[in-house]
Amino acid sequence: MTKTSSTPSAQPAAKAQASPDQFFAVDIRVGRITAVETFPEARRPAWKLTVDFGDIGTLRTSAQVTNYSEEQLLGRLVVGAVNLGSKRVAGFKSEFLVLGAQDNDGTIHLLDPGTEVSPGDIVC
Repeated sequence: MTKTSSTPSAQPAAKAQASPDQFFAVDIRVGRITAVETFPEARRPAWKLTVDFGDIGTLRTSAQVTNYSEEQLLGRLVVGAVNLGSKRVAGFKSEFLVLGAQDNDGTIHLLDPGTEVSPGDIVC
């Protein structure tokens, strides 16, 4: 999603320190998007994504990455945090957090794990 402001917004301040145990408790995996659906019920424009995480299975999430078309997303490898629990978003059960970088204008750019990895591979 892109903000309409003509002036770039400043990046937020750094977050508080986290312990290595807190960081390593998050299970971050590579997945492949197998389905993309519109999500008209969402307050902000978003897609419903179904992602294959190999041995972990298939999980679904909502993602505000409408700067990507359905064709650009389908089959793409992504990075996701898969053990944060589920969350209800406009009646939809979001089961993981897809990871991306947010630029100064608010656009989300999905992290690209490269081509030499497979669904289910651990990000470390």
